[in-house]
This record gives sequence, C-alpha cells and structure tokens, in this order.
Amino acid sequence: MKTKYLAFAAAAFMLASCSNDEDFVPQDSLKDTPITVTVGVEGMLTRAGYDTEILPITFYLTVNQEGTNYDYTNVLMTKNAGTATYSAPEGTTLLWKDGNHEAAVVNAYTTNATTFTVQTDQSTTDGVLASDLLGAVKTDEEASDINISGNNIAVDFRHLLCKFDVTFSWGSELEVETITDKSIKSVKYVGFGSEVSLDREACTVTTGTATDDIKAYATTADEGVTYLSEAIFAPYVGETPKIVITIETTTSEDGAAVTAERVFSINVNAPTGGFVSGNRYTMNVTIGGTAAETGEIGIAEGWEIGDANGEADGTTGNMATN
Repeated sequence: MKTKYLAFAAAAFMLASCSNDEDFVPQDSLKDTPITVTVGVEGMLTRAGYDTEILPITFYLTVNQEGTNYDYTNVLMTKNAGTATYSAPEGTTLLWKDGNHEAAVVNAYTTNATTFTVQTDQSTTDGVLASDLLGAVKTDEEASDINISGNNIAVDFRHLLCKFDVTFSWGSELEVETITDKSIKSVKYVGFGSEVSLDREACTVTTGTATDDIKAYATTADEGVTYLSEAIFAPYVGETPKIVITIETTTSEDGAAVTAERVFSINVNAPTGGFVSGNRYTMNVTIGGTAAETGEIGIAEGWEIGDANGEADGTTGNMATN
C-alpha cells in the first residue's frame, strides 16, 4: 500500500513539474531598459576647428524597433560635458523594446533634414564645425558605423562631405631683408560645391549643382612660418574652381614702411574621378613675388592624414596657376 502512495506522489510531482515548465517565460533583461549612447568621429585628429570639441555637441538619433512605443525619430542628443556620452532632452527616455538588436534600425546625423548647405564663412571654428556633415548608419556589415552592445549604441560618425587643406610657404622672392613683414590675410575657395541631398537610410549624399565662395579657416604654425587653410565643401565643383589667396607685405623703403596687398588666384583641376564624398584633399603652395607654385593634390579617404605631394591613396590631380 505504501508503494502505491509513493507512485502516486511521484506522478503528481512530474505533472506539476511539466505544468511549471509550460508556464515559465524567459525574461528579457533589456526590455524597457534605457538606451545609452556613446560617440566617436572617424579621423578625429584631423577634424576641423583645432581649438574646440572634437566630438559634435549635438546630433539627431533615430532608433526604429518596430514597436509603437519604442520608435524614436530624429531625437536631439546632447553631449555630456567631459565625456563621449550623449543624453536625450530632459523628460525624454529612450528604451529598448527587447534584446533583439539585429532588428533595430538605427541612424545618426548632425542635421535633422534631408538637405544640407555648408557655411560660406568658414573662417571661424563655429563656421567650420557647422559645415561638417557627419553621418552614421547601422548595417549588417562588420565595419558598421553603429554597433550595439548590451544597452549601449556606439556611433562612429563619418564625414560625408569633402575637405580641402592647403599648406602655404614663402618663396625666396619674399624671403629678403627689405620685406620686414608678410602674412596671409585671407583664403577663399571659389566655385566649390555648397549643397547636398541626404539619404538618411543609406547614409549617402547626392550633390547638387550649386557652388559658392567659401571663406576658409586659416591658421599659422611653426612660429608663423607655415600657414594652413581648410574648407569643407560638397563633392562637386564648377567649371573653374579656384583658391584665391590675399597676402600682405610690408617693405622698408628709405626708412619708411610700405604695406601692399597681392592676390593670387589658383585654378583647381579636380582629381581623376572628381571629388569624392568623405575624402580629404591636401596641397602645398609656395607663394612667390609674382606667382604661386603648387604641388599635386594628395587624397586620403576618411579625412585621415594625407600626403600633400600626391603620395596618398587614390589618384592625384594637378594645380594650374593664373
């Protein structure tokens, strides 16, 4: 009789166990967990501005998780001071729907629009940074711009426009005792592309045909011996793009100082294949008394450090002087 009771007890335990297994639902540890965001920028050390934040102060984040309460479009993200982390506006919390990261559609841009125009005055840090269109999109590729780990979205921004850096030096004609002072007053990039249309899903740009005169950012290095300029533009140029340099020299004549301005206009021939979205271009210019000598255009993908003598990756083009 005791044996029968033991058998019934074992059977009851097994039924209860099966019932508990069927009722057990695994818990998703990411469900309703706040999304954290960190940011980097490709080619950070060559990002324009020099004396300002390398990372963007704000950008717009889209996270689509195919859930009515978990889709976020163009949320303005603001950099937390002293870190590479970003936060949504006060009162807005981005949440994970679940741990299925593969299903999430994510992109990020420094504009919330589908068109973008560079600043015509890039002579200031603010003007340069406002012209630097950054973008990132999550893909299935290993080298995706956006990667998700745990509850964090890591954004690695790409530069979507072109950047042209010019290094200036003085020729022997201007390195004489009678010239007591010399400087570059301004550098202007004339006839370079100024606008693009942005495909936010693909993270690509399509150039329009608009061009403009862009006042370049300029600085000095090596105790004033070397001058540098840079400007950001859309990957398009007009029929006769130029770089126009205005210099000022002070000459001592019979004990009196005479100041004069000279303007050099350098025609730019685009490299083979044209100017490409995301590339950084470099060039050396030697300024003489009556003409400027130029080197070839160096090309570097991703705004990395290029070779101004044309030895960088890619093709090179030549510069012609007017």
